[in-house]
Amino acid sequence: MIPTARVAGAVGLFLALTFFAATSEVTWLFLLALWLLALIPAAFVYAAWNRRGVTVSLAVHQSRPGPGSPAEELRDPVLRRSPHVPPLFEGDAMGLEIGFRARRGRRGPAWATGEIGGRPIGVGTGVVTADGRSVVRWADTLPRGAVQARGWRLGTGDPLGLFAGSRNLPDAEVALVLPKFASLAERRETREVEASVPAPRAGSGSELFGVREYRAGDSLRRIHWRASARHGQLVVREYEPPGVQTLAISVDPRPPSAEIADQVARIAASEAWDCLRDGGRVELAGVLETRDIWEVLEWLARYPAVEFGDAQAADVVITADPALLRPGARRNWLVGDAHAEEDVGYERVGTAWPI
Repeated sequence: MIPTARVAGAVGLFLALTFFAATSEVTWLFLLALWLLALIPAAFVYAAWNRRGVTVSLAVHQSRPGPGSPAEELRDPVLRRSPHVPPLFEGDAMGLEIGFRARRGRRGPAWATGEIGGRPIGVGTGVVTADGRSVVRWADTLPRGAVQARGWRLGTGDPLGLFAGSRNLPDAEVALVLPKFASLAERRETREVEASVPAPRAGSGSELFGVREYRAGDSLRRIHWRASARHGQLVVREYEPPGVQTLAISVDPRPPSAEIADQVARIAASEAWDCLRDGGRVELAGVLETRDIWEVLEWLARYPAVEFGDAQAADVVITADPALLRPGARRNWLVGDAHAEEDVGYERVGTAWPI
């Protein structure tokens, strides 16, 4: 704990009261001066006790959808599968809850300062209880990517402000902002034959997809006895339906700017959304194969700082580099103003959304 300027003021006031008491022969002023002097070590003890008993936490409290946010279009069953509660998309506003909590009884004061996504934030409270005190600060128009809490410090002191101290908090990721996306089906001049056929339901193929709860009418031969014993209820094997469409998406591994990277992520998410909504499966950049839109969005939220694999047989190519366009792909997206060879079919788009 570090003494503040008020300690010097308290000592000066003590000396002044002592001098005045000695010259005026007012004896009770000596007692008042001693009480004032005793406040200094008492405040130090309290500040040290307060420092050890206060903690701070950072968490997303709520979100406010921005213009064109997919959160307003997604249905509840899709939103409930999100690992992020609430899910954040670029352009949304985030309410960050900064919570103070005391270990035993009441403590305080306490304050915290730091940066969230490069924006300085400072909050404080006079009293901290075991139930906690929290303050919500809003950050508007979030960019795609991880929201980092950096340079945070937790400060504590005593009620008189005689002593104060602070300690560094570790940097942490408090949220992941996902890219915007929308269905691109209406933009295409022709639809793939596979996308126009309803996908068969799971359970009729030969490749194991997962397990689910037993329902009346399920074949007893499909019961997974080991998993049933582990879950405490009957579960059955579910198999991948035959003929599931797999859409391989290749994205530019080195986009020349953040704006182009954002647009590549949006188009890739939109292509994946159309495929998954039709019952298909997505292979992304040769490293991710999934039927979950949230896995795709998480990967694209961190793009291009992600791992890339071999995606030579891509169905969809999204790039700013004309050399990466492929004549055999179903669709080629060229983002930006680069010039491409005329014998490669592609669709050029800028960085504005919606396209």
